[in-house]
Amino acid sequence: MTSSLLDGRKIRTISIVGNGPISEADAPEIDKADLVLRFNSAPALGVAGQRVDVLMLNRARVYMSKRINPLALERAPEVWVNDIKENGEVDWLFARECKPRYLGFGPTNKAREHLKRFDPFDRSNPTSGASIIAEFLDVLPDAEIHLFGFTHQGKQHTHDWDAEKQWVQQLCDEGRIHKHLTPGPKPRRSLKGRLEYAFRFLEKRAKHYLHNKILHSSESTKRRIFGQDA
Repeated sequence: MTSSLLDGRKIRTISIVGNGPISEADAPEIDKADLVLRFNSAPALGVAGQRVDVLMLNRARVYMSKRINPLALERAPEVWVNDIKENGEVDWLFARECKPRYLGFGPTNKAREHLKRFDPFDRSNPTSGASIIAEFLDVLPDAEIHLFGFTHQGKQHTHDWDAEKQWVQQLCDEGRIHKHLTPGPKPRRSLKGRLEYAFRFLEKRAKHYLHNKILHSSESTKRRIFGQDA
């Protein structure tokens, strides 16, 4: 993995923030880490912690989603995509605004190797969460990894949630990672936070529309990005 965030920087602690519920008690612990990574829509950013050093997308097309947290795009110094570059040409703005780093198949293959002992038929496609855990265990073996918002549940049938849950529990039992599941109420976004979120959301949608529908408005581009009837 090549990253300016990792080169020449001592990473002792990592917060990996999933998209599941996070308690008010756990939220302050997220920003204490040397490196904070969040996924896809990053719904907890601005509520459970304010930091994001890396926004990790499972596919480049997630960038176009209305659900993505615009604060994450604004604050993240780096965007990592758990995919190959050939699949990333989905949006004119994406490469220019995010300057994404494509991780290729490496992290996913590493996770698949770990999961084989719990998924002997090797039928599942590892989640981005499992993939980045496997990657960090490999490239930053001495770092202390903390998980927040990981429920190991989901609607996607391509993932073996039970296998990933067993693997993470084994890592917790071995002391290699720490999973935070403190019960309690969820943190709430402040009025200032809600206003900032709304502004960044409108800004992103306006830039997306201007760049893709007006400045780069060829029929082939519009069909590829917006669909046949765009």
